[in-house]
Amino acid sequence: MWPGSGPPTGPRPAWRGQEGPPRARERPVTPGAGWYALPALLLLVATAGCAAVFALLWDESRIAHGPAVTGDPVSGLRVQLADGHGYFLYVRAGRSSPFACSVELQGRSGHIQLTRQNSWSAAERPAFRYTATFVSPVTGAAVLRCGGTEGPLLVVPDDTVNDYLGFVLRAAAGLALSAAAAFAVIAVRRGGARRRAAARVRT
Repeated sequence: MWPGSGPPTGPRPAWRGQEGPPRARERPVTPGAGWYALPALLLLVATAGCAAVFALLWDESRIAHGPAVTGDPVSGLRVQLADGHGYFLYVRAGRSSPFACSVELQGRSGHIQLTRQNSWSAAERPAFRYTATFVSPVTGAAVLRCGGTEGPLLVVPDDTVNDYLGFVLRAAAGLALSAAAAFAVIAVRRGGARRRAAARVRT
């Protein structure tokens, strides 16, 4: 018989070779470490996409930074042209627009088509107004002549490509910031989950 009025209360003592009460299972830390792949993917897309676009458009951007040239439309403007690249044509403010232009290089000349391509990105020029865009059919130091207008002409390389590159750069920066924010959120949430798990184990 047990001494006293009744049997002892409380947990049953563990005998040798006998396991004690099972420990609570540790819950997995969430979000899992695999979520770090999301910011890594965003950063990869931003870096690779930006590098690919810059590599593709670098030559065109270099041409777009060429100098502006002013000259007489009748005697001709000597301007450095690149085959396939666009150029903005300006006339003196208040003057009429040219109805036809031609390009001469090494004794050979030909007419060029005047359009309004990329006119939205043609910058304002003091004392001049934008009137047309043409695409060069030759590469080299050519002479540009135009008819139907008076006063000096201004020829500027089409720099629309720089607007595209600026957009790509801003988009890549946005993706990089999103990747950094996602990395920080995942790290904070995982850190909090670890602290809560450690507190449960101590209790």
